[in-house]
Amino acid sequence: MNNDIRLQRHHYGKLRTNNRMTSSIVIYFVIIVAALVTVYPFFYVIVNSFSDPSEVLRRNVWLWPIRPTLVAYRELLHESEVFTAYMNTIWYTVVGTTLNVFFTLLAGYALSIKSFCLRKQISLFVIITMFVSGGIIPTYIVVCKTGLYDTRWALIIPTLISAYNLIITRAYMETIPYELTESGKLDGANDFGILFRIIFPVAKPIIALLVIYYAVQHWNEYFNPMIYLQNRALKPVQLYLRDILVANTTAATQQAATGNAKTVLYEELKFTNIVITVLPITIIYPFFQKYFIQGVMIGAVKG
Repeated sequence: MNNDIRLQRHHYGKLRTNNRMTSSIVIYFVIIVAALVTVYPFFYVIVNSFSDPSEVLRRNVWLWPIRPTLVAYRELLHESEVFTAYMNTIWYTVVGTTLNVFFTLLAGYALSIKSFCLRKQISLFVIITMFVSGGIIPTYIVVCKTGLYDTRWALIIPTLISAYNLIITRAYMETIPYELTESGKLDGANDFGILFRIIFPVAKPIIALLVIYYAVQHWNEYFNPMIYLQNRALKPVQLYLRDILVANTTAATQQAATGNAKTVLYEELKFTNIVITVLPITIIYPFFQKYFIQGVMIGAVKG
């Protein structure tokens, strides 16, 4: 009888192990397929940007560069204005992200203080703006009337604080133990002293989260510069590369019948544009990934 029970237990244990192994294989297979589906488009863009333009035009490039060349990069970087546009984008990203993070932390800390008398009212107004906004035309009028039109600050001040990021920041601030701020008050520190000496050092996850959110927003910003900037010297790289593509599209349409070299190069320029605009922010992201995930999870649990 005991032997039968042992055999039965052994059978069930072996069956359970096999089921777990099968489940693990299926899960890993799904993850690998999902990773390939996600990564391949980026890989496809990169290999096309380094391939011979005629092969790109024939759609022969799939897994690796064919007759590798840098002709598209040379053609693009030959334009002197592209460096000005890149420096503009770097300025918008660095200055804009710094101010965004600083003022979002200030507002988030203020709204996390339970003794603040207008805490609930201001939080309600912030939440309302996430669902109801003035729209493009009122915002455009405000930007023009305040003298921000066709200046660098037109891309920074109107979007200084994101309502969504503010809510996440407030939720994170509320997770910080009250005893920390109380000890600062006992030592004679005011609210600004508590914020800079106590809150900021322990708020690295949410700071990294805000840096990623705001930096990506500024780096990829396209619509606002198109509306608020007329001076070509102030345009970011996204808008400048869009102008290049529009110009090349027009040239390609006019010269399609002639087989002109610029027409052949046009297709590869599209891939090159994607690489030089996406690659920098993609390289920076892994350095913030640990804090990024931690900040998102803390905000999600608290919210």
